[in-house]
Amino acid sequence: MKKLLNFLFCFFAFWTYSFSQITTVPGFPRADQNIKIIYDATKGTSGLQGVDQVYIHIGAVVAGPTSTAWAIVPTNWGVDDPKAKMTKVEGETDIWEWELTPNDFFNPQPNQTIYRLGVVFRNVDGSKEGKTDTNQDFFIEISQGFQVVFQNPSTNSTLLEIGESQEIIIVASEQADLSILVNDLEVAAASNTEDLSYTFQALTEGNFKITALAKRGEEESKNEININVVGPSPKADLPQGVRKGINYISNTEVVLVLEAPNKKNAFVIGDFNDWNVLPEYQMNQTYDGEMFWYRLSGLTPGEEYIFQYLIDGSLRIGDPYADKVSDPFHDEEIIQQNRYPGLKPYPHGKTEFQATFLQTAQEAYQWKYLDYEKPAIEELVVYELLVRDFDERRTFKAVIERLDYLKDMGINAIELMPIKEFEGNLSWGYNPSFFFAVDKFYGPKNHLKELIDEAHKRNIVVILDMVLNHAFGQNPFVRLYNDGDYGAPTLDNPWLNRQAKHPFNVGYDFNHESIYTQAFVDSVNNYWLTEYKVDGYRFDLSKGFTQVNSGDNVGLWSQRDETRIAIWKNIHDQIKKNHPDAYVILEHFADNSEERELADYGLMFWGNMNFDFREMAKGGSRNFDWGYYETRGWSKNNLVSYMESHDEERTMWESLTWGQTSPLNIRQLKNAVNRNQLLAAFFFAIPGPKMLWQFEEFGYDLELNNDRLGIKPTRWEYLDDPERQRLWRLYKAMIELKNEHNAFNRPQNAILNLTQTLKTIRLIDGDFQVVLHGNFGLTDLNNASLSFPNPGTWYNYFTGEEINVTGNSMAFRLRANEFMLFINRKLPTPEGDILMEDLITSIDKEKIDISEFAIYPVPSQSRLNIVVPEALLSSNFRITDVSGKIMKEGNSITVNNILQLDIAEFKAGLYIFEIFDNRQVLRKKFIKQ
Repeated sequence: MKKLLNFLFCFFAFWTYSFSQITTVPGFPRADQNIKIIYDATKGTSGLQGVDQVYIHIGAVVAGPTSTAWAIVPTNWGVDDPKAKMTKVEGETDIWEWELTPNDFFNPQPNQTIYRLGVVFRNVDGSKEGKTDTNQDFFIEISQGFQVVFQNPSTNSTLLEIGESQEIIIVASEQADLSILVNDLEVAAASNTEDLSYTFQALTEGNFKITALAKRGEEESKNEININVVGPSPKADLPQGVRKGINYISNTEVVLVLEAPNKKNAFVIGDFNDWNVLPEYQMNQTYDGEMFWYRLSGLTPGEEYIFQYLIDGSLRIGDPYADKVSDPFHDEEIIQQNRYPGLKPYPHGKTEFQATFLQTAQEAYQWKYLDYEKPAIEELVVYELLVRDFDERRTFKAVIERLDYLKDMGINAIELMPIKEFEGNLSWGYNPSFFFAVDKFYGPKNHLKELIDEAHKRNIVVILDMVLNHAFGQNPFVRLYNDGDYGAPTLDNPWLNRQAKHPFNVGYDFNHESIYTQAFVDSVNNYWLTEYKVDGYRFDLSKGFTQVNSGDNVGLWSQRDETRIAIWKNIHDQIKKNHPDAYVILEHFADNSEERELADYGLMFWGNMNFDFREMAKGGSRNFDWGYYETRGWSKNNLVSYMESHDEERTMWESLTWGQTSPLNIRQLKNAVNRNQLLAAFFFAIPGPKMLWQFEEFGYDLELNNDRLGIKPTRWEYLDDPERQRLWRLYKAMIELKNEHNAFNRPQNAILNLTQTLKTIRLIDGDFQVVLHGNFGLTDLNNASLSFPNPGTWYNYFTGEEINVTGNSMAFRLRANEFMLFINRKLPTPEGDILMEDLITSIDKEKIDISEFAIYPVPSQSRLNIVVPEALLSSNFRITDVSGKIMKEGNSITVNNILQLDIAEFKAGLYIFEIFDNRQVLRKKFIKQ
């Protein structure tokens, strides 16, 4: 009689799983044997039930016994491949079979061994698939000789409570004499068979070694697993005053509390019991079945212990509320690079999966700078930075050393991209696994506290990029109820959805209508504000905090969502309850009516202006007034607008890579800097909170999407380039205006005229008035009529020039990319060279290099001397005032390359000298006294 043995193992990390969707004959085949594969299309994730024809897609795995890489794939996907057609089993509707001899079918090379067969089933065009319950490929194990294995149970360690039973099935690769032993005592045996079963009864507590033994002549194969039998979880209420996670009671005692609804039992394992599952370390369970807790005593003060929870005998997780993680995959790199001094290595060989630390009598960080200024919302100038790429050392300490740079530029807030424990070491951080732990790759938690403290010393607030839309597979809340080791959440997961409810989700989607998730979110938010004294959050993917299922429909996802509004109002209220001055910023990008309601409620929003500014960086002209809250109809200026963030390409990259080349070549660095100065001047002139992305201030120009998540070089050397310095000084000057003058934050009136290439912003704050004009075209405006709020004396902020406006406008010459910022009050001019041409201040005419274009003396009184380059000796010149009016022009007739001009009749003021031919124009500014 033919036996259909349900033997299919899917290896993932260290554990093994069996599936009932497919069976093989023989049950544990060799590569040189004929194998029949039987597939039940009614099971797994199959959409193949009832189809007319099922095809197998199969590949040979030769890299190793646990590899999932298909190396040899003779079948073709999505076509009517004759060799992949399965045969329907006679008398069955959805049972299909297919046969092969692996060595003949795959024809491996002499040095290749077939360890496994990877299998997926499909219909003819591949639009429907059949996979495992966890949506993974099937894998059929290939015997590498005479072997015996456990088909059931499918894990190396099983835990049973007294009264339960466990079916044990062993399978041999050849007919043999099989036996099953319990603690070396034979309990079942059979001769000349391929399989043997036995039902283990859990009658007494203890640890039982189960041995599978196969003998065939002189050959013998053996395999072992363990079954732990325990009593029911003892019932007890939580000790008074304890919370979920690690509760430090004294220098020698902690109470551990784990939330795990509907789990049967839990044990504490760790350094303190040599990772053994012992009855005295079984956790109490609350009467409602929601919590497990354990009082751990006798600890050495100050000593670190690595520990885990063992749930229902097979699931090992760290504490989800722990502040330090022990990682089996990535801690070795941290230790080798000395990124975390004294880091205790992961206990390899004693356990598996992520574990966590506990330590009594920790030395608390001594906060030094608790009295600091927090800017109002409208005053924020936020600098977004990634610790990994801000400095090549990639540490919190390295960021501390650069805080003075940010302070000098006028930054009053830094936004740290996610620093919570994430999967891997080199990441943007949007793949979180433990939400209360600092990622060790950047340094110890007290280094982060020092960074925050030192920022506060400089009156710089710290905002954390908070990722609470999703978690990744290593997260304990995922692993408590999920498929496999790191797979998708199951339907009974209290915190997470099995399938995301919205597009663009990564990881596993939190259910923010669940009371479990809501309590978790509130605890995370309160923790970092309290323990690390951060000043607020930017919430990543906040539009995803919804249970309205929009599938892949981005438009539907972005529509007004009343339930999402309620979720965010509740999160905001919970934060403000204990931290009323915390900043709450959302990356939302939803319907304006939703954002308006939440903004007017007090939440802040990212305002993405990147597309418009990138288009303008290339030479275009766009209306970007959507970057102002009043344009959106909001009552509060809670819009944190930005030209760049970590998600978008840089404006300078656009200028240098795709900028227009005619009639002005924006791809030349000098012109690209001028263009980006123009953008920045208008960006900062729009009142309200602002954000810039690291290195934007000196024109970072490496492409993002050539390696989106990869490490990017810092380019700090750009600050040694005079052209980049001009851009940096422009940022500094505009930020200084914003920091010192309310008109750039909360003006009584702001008028934005941004539809034409000649753009204007007017700011009125009492008797302080500002008007900014800029030419976004690529040709000069020789007689541009620039409007002013009222006649009188105005001062060019960047040159200090004084002008008298007699009406409501005045004619000026505005070159391509040029801007003029006038204020009705004389302010100190910014330091250093900023504008298109340097203002000549040297009067030293003895050291003139006649190969360079130069003017002297400046300031000048009656006569002006111009050193003319050789290439422009036969050319023309003109002198204009700042309005573009021509004061003098003619041919450049020189004596010894020097052109001498009489300017005695010129009034005192600022003028522009130009020398030009049909190929180029050179300009210099000078002052007539």
